[in-house]
Amino acid sequence: MTEQEARQILGVTEETSWEEIMKKYDTLFERNSKNGSFYIQSKVHRAKECLEAVYQGKGEGTPT
Repeated sequence: MTEQEARQILGVTEETSWEEIMKKYDTLFERNSKNGSFYIQSKVHRAKECLEAVYQGKGEGTPT
């Protein structure tokens, strides 16, 4: 998954803080775990993993 695709899935930009990315991730993941699709939930999770690697590589914040 590309960084651009990950950002589109989570609805974030390059300026979005890691904290805000995690809020978006939590919301989307929970929404799809209750009454959504496993496929979309999986895409959301992969998007977070992709951006986590990007942020760690740039040394921006401490993704946990």
